[in-house]
Amino acid sequence: MDYLQEDYYPPPPGSEASGPEPQPSTPYPNDEYNGMPPPPEGEFPDLPQLMKACQEHARRHGYACVTSSNNYKRGIAYVRCDRGGEYVNHWHLTDETRVRKNRTRRLVGCKWKARAKRNAAGNWVLTMMHDKHNGHPPSSNATAHPSLRQLGPEAVEAARQAFNDKKSPKQVLELLQQQFNPDVTAQDVYNLKAKINRADSAKSTPAKQIMQRTDLEIPTDPALQDPTSTMDINASARPPGHKCTCTCCDH
Repeated sequence: MDYLQEDYYPPPPGSEASGPEPQPSTPYPNDEYNGMPPPPEGEFPDLPQLMKACQEHARRHGYACVTSSNNYKRGIAYVRCDRGGEYVNHWHLTDETRVRKNRTRRLVGCKWKARAKRNAAGNWVLTMMHDKHNGHPPSSNATAHPSLRQLGPEAVEAARQAFNDKKSPKQVLELLQQQFNPDVTAQDVYNLKAKINRADSAKSTPAKQIMQRTDLEIPTDPALQDPTSTMDINASARPPGHKCTCTCCDH
């Protein structure tokens, strides 16, 4: 991780030690934040720039930020650690009934939280509510956080064009890592390809294909085009002597 050359956030002790000295239980024994300091409080022109500053700071220090419980009308939003919260066992699974064993959980109930509030001037002010993480150490790689691997609309469109040009997933991965987000993984590329395929198939359903056809013959009979006409359209298709049973007209 890049610690911005900060003197008070050195690398974990013991990385260069050669003797058999016992290692401390935490890699940052003299750091109250355990290597994950909070972003500096400040004022930002809008909420996206506030989140960008928080996310970049968190990326350099081994964690990630997400928003929760937002109320944009009141001008308030909450920023929390992406490992905060607890999983809800909706299916009431147990160790015996669970099919997929040894599942790891990313949510550990971390209490790190900040508040972003809009002031009278229209700017957003970041204030820490709980500045310490708990339940997890700093991540060694940003790919462990889905919020740090997100792709914007431009990246998605570039990936779509690359797939249309018959590029392989490996080539698309290199393209996205070089131009948009270096933390994108191969699994993200496969998920993105499946998402693009679903979106394209939804745009080309049989019903929509029929509606988009321009070679369909349009009836020119005025009686068929006039909605007020009482002409029986199906009269020519009935066999001789057939009597209609409907009640909409007289026979």
